[in-house]
Amino acid sequence: MLLNSHGLPSRHGARAGALRVRRSVLIAALATAFLGAFAAQAAGESVTVMTQNLYQGTEFRHFAELQGKTPTQEEAIFATTRDYGTYVATRFKDRAQELAEQISRRHPSLVGLQEVATWHQGAFDPGHPFALPGPVSEDFTQELLAALEADGAHYAVASRHDNNFTLAFPIETSSGLVAVGMVESGVILARTDLPASRLQVSNPQSGTYNAKIPPIKNPLVPSEPFEFSNSWQSVDATVGGKTFRFITTHLDALAPGGVVSGPQAEELLAGPANTTLPVVVSGDMNSGPLTDPAAYNAFVAGGLSDTWVAAGLGAPPLTCCHLGPFDLSNEKSTAYTQDLDHVFTRGNFSVLAEHLVGSTSSQFKHVGAFIWPSDHAGMVARLGLGGL
Repeated sequence: MLLNSHGLPSRHGARAGALRVRRSVLIAALATAFLGAFAAQAAGESVTVMTQNLYQGTEFRHFAELQGKTPTQEEAIFATTRDYGTYVATRFKDRAQELAEQISRRHPSLVGLQEVATWHQGAFDPGHPFALPGPVSEDFTQELLAALEADGAHYAVASRHDNNFTLAFPIETSSGLVAVGMVESGVILARTDLPASRLQVSNPQSGTYNAKIPPIKNPLVPSEPFEFSNSWQSVDATVGGKTFRFITTHLDALAPGGVVSGPQAEELLAGPANTTLPVVVSGDMNSGPLTDPAAYNAFVAGGLSDTWVAAGLGAPPLTCCHLGPFDLSNEKSTAYTQDLDHVFTRGNFSVLAEHLVGSTSSQFKHVGAFIWPSDHAGMVARLGLGGL
């Protein structure tokens, strides 16, 4: 220690001692950070994925009630007009902002989306009353991407499959009949703001399942039945040098007992999931241990692991449906009744965390009058890649 002429510690000596202390603290901090980074690298990278059914805006329940009947044209148009009114009342532009907030707050690298609707509206053609009009009136994909961008979250479509089904029909307006329609798609979004070391996406694929329900009779034009199919989308993602296949899907909800969704699950296992890569399968399976379990059981029997169960969170959660009964405006419709949405893995993934989003009204901002972001909860899983 340096002393001054009075035998007291020198100010310069005290300053030098303080510098030595600060230097040793800095070295210790750097060493701790280096060791932490080394440990994290040794433990492996992680990736956050999400699945979300957007809800197309209506279940067409009024028109569906006409099945097996012989309605008049007036009765049919009254039903379609009410169903279209439900879509308008579910305000996707507002819901897109709430969904974007859920996504941007958690920064998933990959998001699997189901019931991605593109709505059309145009002039009514009496010769083809159930033809899809050309003009697009609302594109759910573009609405959501714009809302994400406004939140400072940068995503792009990485894989897409259009036209799982198309429903087009006339509605009554104050100016007469108008043709409207909806095309339903499946989409994977990927972050575009990550460096290549954190995310690279390649090999986009998609396909339609062979298993599907028979055409549904059109009560007004029997020669133009309604046809429904389901699809899957996939990409190969590389994170920190580890590559896996991310698949999302929306299985059949119309055939009872899983007689269609079960075979669709088998097709997925034999198709996009039939790879030497580790696999993540996400989506609205319309199946769970409690609800039409055929597809869920097929995935588990096929070597997939339910991440919710693997995380020690118990049985798969209930994730559907917030409808009260025909829209999303009832804040008290909080009880889910079906376990439909899941994330599965195959390979040496570890499940670091998993939770639902949009499942309680306190989880999202309210845009205008109350509206649920979707009739489904979203599911977010953070997966460790150290074992891949």
